[in-house]
Amino acid sequence: METNVKITEEKLRASEMVEVIVETEAQAGMSGISISGGGRDGLFVSEILKDSPAAKNLTLLEGDQIISARVFFENIKYEDALKILQYAEHYKVSYCLKRTVPSGDVTVSPSSGSVEVKGPKAKMPKMICRLGMKSA
Repeated sequence: METNVKITEEKLRASEMVEVIVETEAQAGMSGISISGGGRDGLFVSEILKDSPAAKNLTLLEGDQIISARVFFENIKYEDALKILQYAEHYKVSYCLKRTVPSGDVTVSPSSGSVEVKGPKAKMPKMICRLGMKSA
């Protein structure tokens, strides 16, 4: 698996160890890992069971820190989604939302190609707009 890493040559040569972020592919039923830690120290992969789905399908290594986990809600039962969201209430959460807006509310800058949508803005500076046609 190839991982894109952005780092300056100076930083790479100045450090013996380099911290990288690895994002795995979305998979279902990835059992077979044990975690340790928690609290301020963070969560870490402490063991990967040999021949488990996680060992076969994920690029995890023992000692990896789990920074976040995304749960995809397509084809999820309402009760399961509700439980996940309720458990997450007390923690920092980021949502990926899909919204349909009138095409008149969307403007594209001819010079930069950036997209702006009228209405409430995201509180975070990161807002990715994917334009798609929606039939009425």
